[in-house]
Amino acid sequence: MLIGKIGGIRIRINLLVLLLGGLYAYLGLAVEILLILAAVLIHEMAHLIMARLLGIRVAEIDLLPFGGQAKMEDYTGLDPEQDIYLALSGPAASLSAAAIFYFLQEQIASPYLPMFININLYLGLFNLCPGLPMDGGHILRAVLSKFIGYKRATSRTAALGKLIALGLIAWGGYQLYYLQSIGMNFIVVGALLLWAAHREGRLLAYAFMRYLVNKKSELSKHGLLPAQQIVSREDTLIKVLLESARPNSYMVVWAMDDSDNMMGVRSEAELIECFLDKGPKARLRDC
Repeated sequence: MLIGKIGGIRIRINLLVLLLGGLYAYLGLAVEILLILAAVLIHEMAHLIMARLLGIRVAEIDLLPFGGQAKMEDYTGLDPEQDIYLALSGPAASLSAAAIFYFLQEQIASPYLPMFININLYLGLFNLCPGLPMDGGHILRAVLSKFIGYKRATSRTAALGKLIALGLIAWGGYQLYYLQSIGMNFIVVGALLLWAAHREGRLLAYAFMRYLVNKKSELSKHGLLPAQQIVSREDTLIKVLLESARPNSYMVVWAMDDSDNMMGVRSEAELIECFLDKGPKARLRDC
């Protein structure tokens, strides 16, 4: 749900979060909800500022209980180092806010200040967990993408995000059943995190192709890119070759027949166009 714009950036809030906020307000916890939203905005604005410093265009910010997501117009073309800086900015802002307000407690007389400090502390630490869509997952994906490619790195970090979500749901269920405490918070956050991690998986194919097409535009823009040379048989599936693509280099494939004779050379752009044209069953010889 669109709630407004900041500096031309659309600010959206997840409908489930809105319903949860309404429920908490009904229970007399409206201030707590406002504090959580304030902490999430601090977290996401840090991503926005870092994106501007890195020259990355931000399309919108989607607010979620565990920090939200700053959606980049060209995030799939990020250099791994940029992705790490961008991901770290959110937890750094949350932890910095917690530290600053901790030392200002004597100057700011408010009964809600300790809660705001804890919210920022937990938000910063939780987002360092190594699973998508959390910031720690983006950091891990950036590191893994250098070795196993963007596609497999995204798939594995999204799977870690699902495991973390299931752990939260299980912990919430345990608290609710055995300790009679308010474990529903963990269940709701875990359910939203599971949905977000699942969405990362569903959008994986689209994001991967966008990432590769963006690299083609970067080559046209700068005129050069480091090359990644691969030798392959003609019957190798193109999708297998594309899984080996690296975010910071341009793939060049040398096609060989069964007698090890070179049959031709195909660029990453040609592989992408062939894959889009002929589908997932396309092989190198089809190009």
